[in-house]
Amino acid sequence: MYVSSSNARNRLQVARVFVQDGAINCDCDVPTKEQTCWKLINPGRHFWNCNNSLTRLRKCDYFEWKDVALEEGYYKNLIYSMKQQLDSKEDLGVIKT
Repeated sequence: MYVSSSNARNRLQVARVFVQDGAINCDCDVPTKEQTCWKLINPGRHFWNCNNSLTRLRKCDYFEWKDVALEEGYYKNLIYSMKQQLDSKEDLGVIKT
């Protein structure tokens, strides 16, 4: 089964994707990887990208958001600052992951 995807705001080129055995694959026929963004602009937001985009050659540009963006404001800033606090505590050895 094929699933079309487009998000021109995030990437100029988005490959055709298909679902096989519950995994999302792009045109490379490589399973995509689900990740979480922790940048200030999209904290906690989940996305998929092709494993080939993670190599030095960047053979594929497949990228797609899994969820909708948070609105600007309080909650977006709260999530980002909580993640920063957690990371700093991990760096200090206060908590272990």
